[in-house]
Amino acid sequence: MTQLKVMYRDVFKDHAGKKVLEDLEIRCNWRASSYVAGDANATAFEEGKRAVILHIYNMMKEEENVRTSS
Repeated sequence: MTQLKVMYRDVFKDHAGKKVLEDLEIRCNWRASSYVAGDANATAFEEGKRAVILHIYNMMKEEENVRTSS
């Protein structure tokens, strides 16, 4: 377990962290398409925002996998 993964878990585990995560889900298009018709640059920008929330969830998921497999 890396210290950074522990930090991700700690940041998002309490009520305030969960609220921030909910806000990021909306702002980062977590459940929406990042495709912008006819605009490759805008699509890349939107996909970059989406990558942020995916990274957060991946860090948290990896942390859970490490804890449960020990």
